[in-house]
Amino acid sequence: MRRIAILLLLLGCAKPQVPAPPAAAPAPAAASPTDAPERQSLLDIARGATVVSRTGEAILDVSALRAVDGEPGSFWTNPPGDLPQSMVVELPARSRIDRVGIRGESNRGFPANHVQFDTSDDGKTFTPLKEIHAAVSADAQWFDAGPADARFVRVTIIDSVRPDYVRLHSALAAGRELEPPHPGDIDGCWSVNGRGTAFVRKGARVVGTMQIGNLPVHFDGGFDGLIYRLNWIRGNDFGLALLSVAPGSERLSGIEWHEEAVPLFYGDSWFGQKARCGTALAMTDSVGALLRRVGRFSLYGLHFRPDGSLDLQASADLLKELSAMLRKGGGGLRFVAHEFRQSTPTADRQYTQRELDALRSQLQAAGADLNGVEFVAQGSDSPRQQPDTTSMRALYSSVDLEIRR
Repeated sequence: MRRIAILLLLLGCAKPQVPAPPAAAPAPAAASPTDAPERQSLLDIARGATVVSRTGEAILDVSALRAVDGEPGSFWTNPPGDLPQSMVVELPARSRIDRVGIRGESNRGFPANHVQFDTSDDGKTFTPLKEIHAAVSADAQWFDAGPADARFVRVTIIDSVRPDYVRLHSALAAGRELEPPHPGDIDGCWSVNGRGTAFVRKGARVVGTMQIGNLPVHFDGGFDGLIYRLNWIRGNDFGLALLSVAPGSERLSGIEWHEEAVPLFYGDSWFGQKARCGTALAMTDSVGALLRRVGRFSLYGLHFRPDGSLDLQASADLLKELSAMLRKGGGGLRFVAHEFRQSTPTADRQYTQRELDALRSQLQAAGADLNGVEFVAQGSDSPRQQPDTTSMRALYSSVDLEIRR
């Protein structure tokens, strides 16, 4: 009951009473905030940033990860009356930071008052970068800082405008990377939120299992060179997940969604650390299971280069499975390619056509029977969900294998 009461408060069902404003003509509805400020931030999980430690949160639904998930509407909230609170984010590459900022709340919410940013090269010794005094506003606020070169950024909510709670929607840091990113490898055994978890990576493809009670979660997805995009299925439940692994391959953080990667279906925040392998966790045929359950499987295990060509070595494991499946005939199947990261809708469609041309050519060379198989270059037209964050654009930019119905 206490958890439900806290969640209701966080969602705004127990906001402090404020005097009613004088009667006036209704104001036009405010536009939903865009993620343009979050897209600039080096702290976004979709850019490979990993939350490697944090002091606490009210519940996992509003963990520190929610301040770096790129979504303007989500937020990190402290345990009641417990401030300050900090998190440490490890970047995938050493970076030069010259601005920091936050997205907070208006006076009808729970705004932050002071927020401190510190930087470090080793994650142990931190140097103060900037303490900001936040305005009471739901808009993103930027402040010049540094410049400072860092691999780690610590963000501390020092105090609040109102007692008890702060809701920090985004912690932001802008600048440039000083080296190519070198994200960690997910392969191996992990403890994720205390659950035994194992992943196996072969090239770009990643399969895995997380033990939850007597019914495990099974994963099948891929590594795009920066982040891990995963399909998951557990009994009749299914969804998507996005994970980042810190350089050194000892810590990970991730976000899980049920069915679709939209705010309404947010599932959980994941925090993981490398662990010794214990009892072997059984893998399963997630491709077949998801096709039967959902009628769709995102082929994250295929790695396409920036020009749309297919990296055959990185994609070999999934290509082998697809080729074997299609040698038996692919009538009733189609490949649908979506893309949301190019400069224009035309460029999105052109990129997906190059992806499909490369995939078709390779499947034919492997002896696949493509009679009756459709190849649809969708680009950014008619999306299943409109992607509004960098994470959503990453997850929904994919080639999907679908059953025609």
